[in-house]
Amino acid sequence: MIGLDTGTFASATEWLVARKRPLLVTHRNPDGDALGSLAAARLIFHQAGLDAMPVLFDRISSRYALFDRFDPIPIWQDMERNNLDVDAVILLDTCSKVQVEPVLDWLLASKLPTLAVDHHVTRDDLAELYLVDETAGANCLILYEWAKSAGWHIDAEAAQALWVGIAMDTGWFRFSNTDARVLDAAAGLVRLGANPTELGYRLFQRERTGRVRLLGEALGSLELLLDDRLAIMTLNGDAFQRAGAAFDDTEDIVNEPLRIESVIVSALLVDRGDGVIRTSLRSKEPLDEPSIDVDVAAMAASLGGGGHRRAAGVRVQQSLADTCRTVAEMTAKALAER
Repeated sequence: MIGLDTGTFASATEWLVARKRPLLVTHRNPDGDALGSLAAARLIFHQAGLDAMPVLFDRISSRYALFDRFDPIPIWQDMERNNLDVDAVILLDTCSKVQVEPVLDWLLASKLPTLAVDHHVTRDDLAELYLVDETAGANCLILYEWAKSAGWHIDAEAAQALWVGIAMDTGWFRFSNTDARVLDAAAGLVRLGANPTELGYRLFQRERTGRVRLLGEALGSLELLLDDRLAIMTLNGDAFQRAGAAFDDTEDIVNEPLRIESVIVSALLVDRGDGVIRTSLRSKEPLDEPSIDVDVAAMAASLGGGGHRRAAGVRVQQSLADTCRTVAEMTAKALAER
């Protein structure tokens, strides 16, 4: 069976309605699915009678300025946490210790009841209850289906937030995780008030100049290895300075080399000068060569990261050159094991 059954949703609903003020937490460097999950969950849970409190670890990037339409979300590091008035924690779009590191010590010490709503393959033991569906194209899809199952109201603003999450995590309905469930949900959200034209404009036609220039820096660093089946791009502090870009302007850049016919795996390595190389990995759906199916989540997991079969990431504490070699070696091994 694809998707979560009504019994699983009912258990999560029973768990939730016993709470009054859950803390909503997502991963560092939030993407559209993470931000959509936070904004939509707050709105939907409020309709269900809960005073949910979302938090972020990072400022919202310029790409997602459209989330300014929602009530502001506080930054965890700026909050006074000694007398934090919450009675539960809900992890959204993650269940990884590394991705929630800023809140991890507090979370473990609090011993608050915790629910994880997630669609990633890799996860840690952080919750007492899991609403996890690895077949879901986006975390916002799980939230949408949960709300429908529970009979909760989804207003136009929540529909907009859920649409952003689903659309961005499916590459605007181009990636292999786009299935009938995703398209059914998308249609349902349009009926509820989501406006794809407006959202597409705000996400893709209002880019900062620095972000576009950063794409040029990344493509200028492009190397094709392993008979042109691996594409590696690198960005360091100098590249960000030349482009006039911020570190959070890298989203989606890793997907660009997948447009090259021969490329199976694409990697973007970002060196911020702090000794950690932030590595994003993507692999292509094996439509032309069915025998070549590279699981980048497995590659990332071997280094302490995680994600999905086609999209994953990891933070590596080694030099940029060594990380390039590591990615090349892992890709070569994966291609040889096809």
